[in-house]
Amino acid sequence: MSLIKSIRIPLVLLVVALVVAPLVGCVGQPASQGFSGIVSDGELLYLGSADGGVLAVNPSARAGREPFPSTGEWVYAVTTTVRGTFGCGTSQVPSTLYGTPALSDGRVAIGTYDGKVLMIDSQSRTANLVFPQVRAGEWQYPRTEDSIGPVVGSPAVVNDTVFVSSSMSEGNRTVGVVYALDKAFGDELWVSEALDGKLWITPVVVDGVVYVSTFDGRIYSLDAETGTALPWMYQGEFGFVSSPVIADDVLYVGSFDRNLHAIPLGGTAPIWRLEADNWFWGTPLVVNGQVYAASLDGKLYAVDGATGMPLWVEPYDADDGIAAAPVQAGESVVVVTMSGNVHVIDMSTGMGARVPHPTNERASTCNAEVVASPYYLDGMVYVRSQNNVLCAIDPVSRVVAYTFSLDME
Repeated sequence: MSLIKSIRIPLVLLVVALVVAPLVGCVGQPASQGFSGIVSDGELLYLGSADGGVLAVNPSARAGREPFPSTGEWVYAVTTTVRGTFGCGTSQVPSTLYGTPALSDGRVAIGTYDGKVLMIDSQSRTANLVFPQVRAGEWQYPRTEDSIGPVVGSPAVVNDTVFVSSSMSEGNRTVGVVYALDKAFGDELWVSEALDGKLWITPVVVDGVVYVSTFDGRIYSLDAETGTALPWMYQGEFGFVSSPVIADDVLYVGSFDRNLHAIPLGGTAPIWRLEADNWFWGTPLVVNGQVYAASLDGKLYAVDGATGMPLWVEPYDADDGIAAAPVQAGESVVVVTMSGNVHVIDMSTGMGARVPHPTNERASTCNAEVVASPYYLDGMVYVRSQNNVLCAIDPVSRVVAYTFSLDME
């Protein structure tokens, strides 16, 4: 047995593989439990909920506790058809959303674990029109009842193309496939050849090249116009677990060997590796040549992007595993542990503190598990917890400003 296949995934993350073993039909609907993150167009927040919805949320309206939906707000329930047992027919159940939505020209792209990619138009959803409004640029891929493999990462929208990765079984192995879709109509532009290893990641597109990292320890480069595999392919000793990020021609990615790797594009070996006591699951944050990476060992590491040398005397210790990506908030970096504690750390010194729960000193900040990555907008950090609550954190005063339930019922 290879080293990569002998590594065990933490229980909290095995939900990705187990979530679509539902009770269906006459038995009832399963609870969808994805961990989609948050993104913004500068005014509204867009996110996937734990019960299969895509929402547009107005922070001003939520802070004022106005009725939902308020100005510009909407919710769209993404569902999938499942067949029941014992002749019970079919039923619609919530789709499971892991990837963060991607925004482009007033539209929202998202992939589902049941193998669909959707482009959703904000104005059409505000008007609560039937989906898809083709003239408004809404679509679903594939258009038929067919599906691609499970989509765990986020779509990447670049110019007029949506890039998305998925995984599927091919004989006795699991392979990854990258799709390029027309942004306006959802037409299939190209499908890559089968790539060795699962693709649970968001593709990175730089200078006309699509980069993806796989569970089998490979980094592939594809021509963004044609999907053709380019000559550079990096082979690591262990599989890659985090989505990669590229800055200054260096690709940063976490591996199952508990290292963060800094790999020069076109190179054959890392320029440095940073070892932790567990995986770097979340995508690293790169700011002005400095890399901030959170590990499942509960620590936030800060290093120079060119050399890998530490920026702080010691990594910041949050006392619990961190699966979500860190986010910059002014002169601070914010991390959220899997138990739901929010920590605000000074980027220059590495000194920080936990944000307390507003009413219960023994509870975590969000009082629920957190796997989705947070988002910073206009002085506030937003966190979506697994109890389907949006938590707004003031990182300066280090208080919970308000919370908002995302339940659609």
